[in-house]
Amino acid sequence: MATAAPARCRGGPAGGTGSMGGEAQRAALTARLGVPREGAVRAGGPVVSFGTTGRVSAFALPAVGGTVHEYAALARSLDGTCRLHGIEADGLYAGATPPGSLDAMVARTVELVRRSQPDGPYRLIGWAGGGIVAYETARRLEAEGGTVALVALIDSPYRTDRWRPDPADDLAALFAGEVLRGLGRPARVLPRLSAAQHLALLADHLADRPAPPGTLLSDLERWYAVFVARTAALSGYRAAGHLAAAALLVSAHGSQDWAPYWRGRFHGGVRELSTTAGHYGILHPPAVASTAAAIRAVLS
Repeated sequence: MATAAPARCRGGPAGGTGSMGGEAQRAALTARLGVPREGAVRAGGPVVSFGTTGRVSAFALPAVGGTVHEYAALARSLDGTCRLHGIEADGLYAGATPPGSLDAMVARTVELVRRSQPDGPYRLIGWAGGGIVAYETARRLEAEGGTVALVALIDSPYRTDRWRPDPADDLAALFAGEVLRGLGRPARVLPRLSAAQHLALLADHLADRPAPPGTLLSDLERWYAVFVARTAALSGYRAAGHLAAAALLVSAHGSQDWAPYWRGRFHGGVRELSTTAGHYGILHPPAVASTAAAIRAVLS
């Protein structure tokens, strides 16, 4: 079947997340890392239920960092329509090993999706690098005879640059900046520090006070190892193949427009949303409301 002509719409107020824009994300990350705050509950496994209700289910897949707290505000916005579940990356829990390849990431994701929902239709959502995993997971599900109803790619790249890990490379500053921007906080530019120093400062920042050695810093060290491993696994990616599924392509202001590259990969119809929010603000209020509305419009 030919790909349907894409429908385009505009949505989302401009740019940043605002001072309270990351409230849901911060609460979810507090629970994820066990930051010592009243009421925090640690995540208990790789499939995270955001506690929403709805007539259908969807799975949110992690970006390069491997966590899914970024989807907390989206889950709230979908409440009543869609039960959103996040799948965290291998390596985030003590004793687990970070992923060695994209194939390994996809195989594990398919296993966890099928364990949570034995039969389709499946609905997959991926922001940033999580969109790559969502697309490849959908390909694997369809190849195995499953039905994929929707793949929502939220500002996701169609291809990535090549990067080979080098002991001299230090991605800790990039990692810390990604975490803070994902929470709607400013990413401070600091002089060159060691990875250990960056992670210690990030732990202090997340705890809103000097963080004692222990669980939080250990969690951040595992998270950073996952970030490095997934960066390597996703490097040099080029989308291939096609899907019978429908697609929603959400583009952020200031990002490269990947939608023209993705359109021809889907035979189930394509809808596009172009927002005026930035790459990080797209999942924060107020812009997340437009993203959620677009997802609700294409759920089946």
